[in-house]
Formats: sequence, structure tokens, C-alpha cells
Amino acid sequence: MAQARRGRPRKTGARNSKGRLIALPDRGNDVVQARAARFARFQDGKADQQVTDQIGRAWATGLLEGHGCDAAILRDIGRRYGSLYWHEFAAMAPNTGALERRDRAAANDSGEDRAGEYFRTLDTLARTAGRDAVAAMHSLCVDGWWFPDTDQPWVARLINKAIGDASGCTRGEPANVGDRVKLNAALEALVAMVEGRRRDGTRP
Repeated sequence: MAQARRGRPRKTGARNSKGRLIALPDRGNDVVQARAARFARFQDGKADQQVTDQIGRAWATGLLEGHGCDAAILRDIGRRYGSLYWHEFAAMAPNTGALERRDRAAANDSGEDRAGEYFRTLDTLARTAGRDAVAAMHSLCVDGWWFPDTDQPWVARLINKAIGDASGCTRGEPANVGDRVKLNAALEALVAMVEGRRRDGTRP
């Protein structure tokens, strides 16, 4: 006698009043969820969508605040600069083994089809803050844009300190005075870009 065929197993999970599965939001893999949980106490619990790169994590922990500009604007112009930098210098980009180079996916944040011109404008403004400021800003925004999951050691120490201060449990190598000096220098370049764009009557 032929054995009766079994249907598909019933999926587990919460269901609504009609018996349909309730779709749960996709919170990402374990690494993404752990990272979001690490920054959950910051920015009124709304930082999780912004911690996918180094400058976003710096913003989440309050490291971009207190410099005369909205911290979110500094974060965004730093991301924009990093994106446009690798668009401009694609040939210098590190090999990552990705199926598609990241520079091809870089957003044209100028709002026009003149990414190179917009990058040169931002770069010129940043350089008014001085060589050390530009070098520090590159460490925060350029290196951080290409390798979004990795924090530069000096940035990692500052982020760890901010998390430790908020949680009462400090881990890793402690931040030092030089780390704070480097952050302040990077922020000088970001502020120079924001204020320069405002003087031109355009959005940062």
C-alpha cells in the first residue's frame, strides 16, 4: 500500500487572528544585531541605523558633538567626503575581493552629475583647517568609508571610552590625550566644510 504523501511542515511563529504568520522585522545577522545592541543606549535608542560605519559610530557615542555644528550634519558631510574621495581616486582603492568595486556604488551626493567638482570644493574647504586636520579627517572619514566595519585604533579607543562612561564598564585600551587631539583636528576639517558650504549659500 502506497504511503500517503505529507504536506509541507507548518511554519512556526506568531500568527494573526486569520492564522497568517506575522512578519517580523529583519534585524540583520548576529554581528549586526550585536553592534546595534552595543550602541542601543545612545541617541535615545535611535543610533542603530547609523552605526554601520566608523563616523556613524563616533556620532552615536557623542564624539561629534560640541563643535558649533549639528553633529548629524558633521557625520553626513564626513560620509559624503569619504564616498566622493573613493569616487575620485578609484584607482587607488584597496582590493577587497568584492563582486563589485565600492566606488561604482558611491552616491553622487552633489545632487548633480559633477561628483569630481563637488569633491574638490569640499577638499579645498577642508584644507583651510590645516594639514593635520585633513590627515585626521581622512583617518576618520576616508579610511572609515572604505572599511566600514573596522575602527581606526584611535577612534576605537574614544568609542570604547564613551561606551564605558555610559555603562560604567570600560574595556580595551584606554583613550589618551592624543586621541582627543586627533578627533578635534578631524572635526575642524568637517566644520570647515560645513561652514564653507553655508557661506556659499548651498546645503552642506
